[in-house]
Amino acid sequence: MDDLILKRISDLIADHSGLYVRPQDFQLLSDKVWLRAKALGLRTLADYHDYLKDLDHSSLALDSFKARPSLPQQRSEWQELYSILTINESYFFRDSNQLRLLSDRLLPEIIQRKQAAAPLGSKPSLRIWSAGCSTGEELYSIAIALDQLNLPWHQWDVQLIGTDISAAAVHSARQGLYSSWSFRQTSAALQQTYFQADGESYKICDRLQQHVVFQVGNLLKDPCPSLGQGPDGLDLILCRNVFIYLDRLAIGQIIQKFHGALVPQGYLLTGHAELYGQNTSPFLITSFPETVVYQKPPQASLPLPAASTTAVQWETFANPQPSRLAVGTTPPRLDDSLTAALQEATEFLQQNNYTGAIRAAKQLYLTHPDCTAARQIAARAYANTGCYSQAKQLCQRVIQDHPLSLDMHHLLAQIAEDENDLETAKEHLRKIIYLDPDFVKAYLDLASIYDRAKQPEKAKTTREHALNLLAKLPPNTVLDDHSDATVAQWQAYLKQQVAGGDRQSSQD
Repeated sequence: MDDLILKRISDLIADHSGLYVRPQDFQLLSDKVWLRAKALGLRTLADYHDYLKDLDHSSLALDSFKARPSLPQQRSEWQELYSILTINESYFFRDSNQLRLLSDRLLPEIIQRKQAAAPLGSKPSLRIWSAGCSTGEELYSIAIALDQLNLPWHQWDVQLIGTDISAAAVHSARQGLYSSWSFRQTSAALQQTYFQADGESYKICDRLQQHVVFQVGNLLKDPCPSLGQGPDGLDLILCRNVFIYLDRLAIGQIIQKFHGALVPQGYLLTGHAELYGQNTSPFLITSFPETVVYQKPPQASLPLPAASTTAVQWETFANPQPSRLAVGTTPPRLDDSLTAALQEATEFLQQNNYTGAIRAAKQLYLTHPDCTAARQIAARAYANTGCYSQAKQLCQRVIQDHPLSLDMHHLLAQIAEDENDLETAKEHLRKIIYLDPDFVKAYLDLASIYDRAKQPEKAKTTREHALNLLAKLPPNTVLDDHSDATVAQWQAYLKQQVAGGDRQSSQD
């Protein structure tokens, strides 16, 4: 009975926001909606389903419930639910390769084009939308990038708009206050230039904050962002790591909204492989070494942003850089006849040229079936483009031949976590810990999963074990190839997390 009710609740959530809850996640959904049902004084999940249904159809039938929440409380219930359903984890200059492409190529091209098109005597305009902005780090990173390009703010009409379905995340973004953990990929010089200490936090400088606006917005339902003249005229839309939570129908509708909101030659950047299988034919699709970019065609036939890029269909291949999956280490040396080809594939991978890495590695393992190192390279490259099915097949093949291959188990755990399959992720991480009790990264990932599963005691115990392992390592050691965070920084962060958990427990 509960599964049927949870299915109905998940359908309401999908209809309202596009958020997709998989059947294997119904237990986690149950835990969360029970919190809201109890807060409203409702006795069953069926009552909560009916409550949401009435809200979503603007039929506020209060008489069906013994609890009598006020009308404002009712209207905010979707926000209360989204605050516990969504994960607002971000940091400054996340996905550095995409930001480098923006800073080095796309933003200068947009600025030059808009400046040339501005009527004589008027300010050129610049409109950028961070859709699914979380707590604001992405949009403020764009503001910093524009300032680093020496944009003369006073000579431009600039609007940087961030929207998110979570009112709590938007409130936090508007404050512009961030803990040190949000700066784990930010240089000290940039942090000092654009932020000032505010107690234990850091506040974005007023000079940039005045150009940034945050709004609560439902990508599926709302005509957001509200720019006065309507949700159009946008030069750039960033919607990264959002579509992975949405169903296919909702994604298709949102893509159409994005296309309509962009100016001709405007750009859309998404997370890695998030639009795989969607109809992206209205866009020009350009594959850069850093990522795939979607551009609204010009009104007349004009060249693409750079002659060195090649327009490709997404179905052929897309090669964005990873947000979190590890690149790994150089594969072991084979006989001399294979060394050069294997080294080439390795260099492609390390340079984030995943198209080249897959092509070179695939040729190697097809002609040399025993070349495990080539399969490892291809698995990482596929994973870093979001082609998880191919990556998992290669990982399993390597594990079949080499059961103690910790890096392939770790890659499978990361893929499972990205797919929100937390139980499978935990299985792989526990296997890694069994095979190598000192594999500290497995403990860090496992603690993060326990947080997502609302298991604070297990998360705390796991972090304490990780701290014991970190104490054995040199403080300046970097644990992750895609993060500059050192052992010392991880220790400081984990101690803060453990202490925060202790304070929460004492309050409870």
